[in-house]
Amino acid sequence: MKKTFPGHFPPTNKEVGRLWESCMFTLDTNILLNLYRYSDATRNEFIRVLKAIKDRLWLPHRVAQEYFENRLIVVSQQEKAYDEAIKTIKTLQANLSNARQHPFLSDKLMQKLTQLLGDVVVELTSTRTTHANRTSSDEIQKAIGDLFNGRVGPPYSEEQLETMCKEGEDRYVRKVPPGYMDDVKDEPNLSIAANYRKYGDLIIWRQIIEHSTKVKKGLIFINDDKKEDWWLISHGKTIGPRPELIEEFLYKTGQSFHMYQADRFLEYAADFFKQTIAQESMDEIRDLRKLDMNQAAAMLARRKEEAMLREEELRLQAKASEALLSLEYTRKRMADLRDKESKIQHGKAVYQENLDRSGGKDHESLERLIDLTAQAAAIEMEIAKYQDKIMDIEQAHVVARNKIAHMQRIIE
Repeated sequence: MKKTFPGHFPPTNKEVGRLWESCMFTLDTNILLNLYRYSDATRNEFIRVLKAIKDRLWLPHRVAQEYFENRLIVVSQQEKAYDEAIKTIKTLQANLSNARQHPFLSDKLMQKLTQLLGDVVVELTSTRTTHANRTSSDEIQKAIGDLFNGRVGPPYSEEQLETMCKEGEDRYVRKVPPGYMDDVKDEPNLSIAANYRKYGDLIIWRQIIEHSTKVKKGLIFINDDKKEDWWLISHGKTIGPRPELIEEFLYKTGQSFHMYQADRFLEYAADFFKQTIAQESMDEIRDLRKLDMNQAAAMLARRKEEAMLREEELRLQAKASEALLSLEYTRKRMADLRDKESKIQHGKAVYQENLDRSGGKDHESLERLIDLTAQAAAIEMEIAKYQDKIMDIEQAHVVARNKIAHMQRIIE
């Protein structure tokens, strides 16, 4: 049964050992970018382990491309985090130093705290400067460049990308991993490569398969992506790579495939290559992943909320358009009634004049006058009804537009 459904049977320790002995190792973009988010100690340990397997490292061209596209963004995010931390500390210090309002601190304790917080701000400012300098002098980029020098796959042509992305459209519709969780609208007016950014995971997957086929070796993919189009997830617990990935890789390359998140990779690497990894580094990597998972969950919830708001916005816009059409019809109907009322009033004046000239004896004019007066009263009532309706429609339209504007502010 394992031969028929290899992806559903976790590898034995012996199989894992054989894979580690001869396989290639490749990293996803998030692993490279997370090196900027780790502390110096954790990053140095990670790079030390990668240096131990340098001869077996290989990077898909798409991963390298995504790294360079996002490197400065991540550096900027770290700078912003330091700015926010420094601002928070200074605000706290200002609040505590106000001797005229609670909370109060003794002068002695306040002096100690001021010194401590000052030292913290100095260190944070120095570290922030280090991050800022990476825009022009980046030792992390240099380390990555050294690790993967001559070990990056070739790029695809635009024709190859177009073909691959057409295949991706079909795979995403059928929820075939990887990448279908990135199924978002294309961005207009960009290059072909950028327009098909949503197929990045599929492009990486294709390059991994092609490289394994070429070198005739199994491959271990180190990937901190949390989405279900890479990982088999059950009740919030990550079980392992998606069975479909293991089976597709085996079918197309005849080789074994496995994936690890960063902390699990370091655990296995420390054991297999006799490396020592500090527990603090392992804890830091896991804490960062948990933070990312929480942020991803919050973002997913926000996207769902935005989708609901946009759906409600469309409904309200349709209602507002319907109200405008109804308003236009009602106003036209009122204009017709007022024109009719004007004619009736003119007829009443004519018959009233005839009746006056006859001294009240022109019975036909009297009957017509009574009839027109009744018609005028009925029209006045109908006009009043339409005026109320117009007010209701206008009010409903204003409410709908206000709701739409509120939703747009929330979405933005």
